[in-house]
Amino acid sequence: MVFDVFQDGLKRGAERLPFAPHKRYFYVEHPEEGWRVYLRACTFIHEQGAPFDPKRFIVVKTTGGDPAKKEWEPPKGQMEGKDTDPKKSIYDNLVENVHREVEEEAKITKLVKLKHTGLVFQRRENDYPPNTYFQYHIFQAFTPISQLKKAAAEFEWIQGHMEEFMKIKKDKREKDAIAWYSNHTKLMGRWSPKIVPMYLRLFS
Repeated sequence: MVFDVFQDGLKRGAERLPFAPHKRYFYVEHPEEGWRVYLRACTFIHEQGAPFDPKRFIVVKTTGGDPAKKEWEPPKGQMEGKDTDPKKSIYDNLVENVHREVEEEAKITKLVKLKHTGLVFQRRENDYPPNTYFQYHIFQAFTPISQLKKAAAEFEWIQGHMEEFMKIKKDKREKDAIAWYSNHTKLMGRWSPKIVPMYLRLFS
């Protein structure tokens, strides 16, 4: 059962979690049923104006990771309490989270036709208390070739100035390379290898 996090009347909050106690992650909670869902987003970015190919989307690499190993993923991340606006809807907050994560991880600032695909990936982390879940809301967007060239140039600079790069804010140095998804960009972690097939099934 995938919980409806956009329904009216949900409690909003933010809490520190064991894996990153220095941050407060945003959640919604049902006041009667008691379930809590931490919100995350994953964005599949394609080239604007090119023939649409669901398999041709941007992936970024974990900083310091071996590019030949499982270190790649679409831009994704968790909503933090500090990044949310209580006056805005959950959906609008998610959209703002997408823009922030994409800029931080992929160095792309212009997203065209950004939309929620309707796909939601819901799971539990091993250290979550009972009745607690997370959801990745899966978005699609397009970006012009000029943005892709700008991002590629920024990542090229990073590769040549790694010492300077490692001095900037941690959230902006989680990724150090960008590429089109392919057989050579192996997916990292537990969740990206499950999210990507969901997306490809929907749009293939």
